[in-house]
Amino acid sequence: MPTKNSVDKIEALLHPTIEETYDPQSMIALVPIHNDQKVADIGSGPGWLSVPLAKYLYSGTCYAIDIKKDMLEHVKKQGDLAKLGNIKTVVSKENAIPLEDGALDGVVLSNVLNEAKKPKSLIKEGARLVKKAGWISIVEWLPIEGKPEVGPAASKRLDQQEMREAVEALGFTTTTSRQLTPHRYIIVAHK
Repeated sequence: MPTKNSVDKIEALLHPTIEETYDPQSMIALVPIHNDQKVADIGSGPGWLSVPLAKYLYSGTCYAIDIKKDMLEHVKKQGDLAKLGNIKTVVSKENAIPLEDGALDGVVLSNVLNEAKKPKSLIKEGARLVKKAGWISIVEWLPIEGKPEVGPAASKRLDQQEMREAVEALGFTTTTSRQLTPHRYIIVAHK
């Protein structure tokens, strides 16, 4: 049963201001996704990206992966409300996801690397899950100087070039690396 504190956190994530979010379709439009693929939303939180992914993957499966069980319970409820039967929830440790090597066609790491203790280890774990000819997408906050108006502290933001190099060091080729919104960048790469 979720605690009041965890429910408050979920509610805060579900009702961000327009400045604090981005349209999931803007990310989906840039990745080489097909409706029959198996795709993971690593660090799914309450499912604001998992549900749109599952809708797109109407002949496939969306794996909502998070370290917090209460977040995954919320994803499941949102999927049920949307009448989606293709969302599978997976409880993980930060850098250890209980899925087989090469089990997925694609992996999305959206707004999660800035929260990770070892972001490059989480990228490596995501890459492990992607099959040959699969893809990975990273959406993160643009680095800024000073105190940001929205998003994580400047010290938690990750350099785009450094994240791109981390993905390429794992054998991926970058197809897109650009600013996605006024506050975020996206990297899309394939094996």
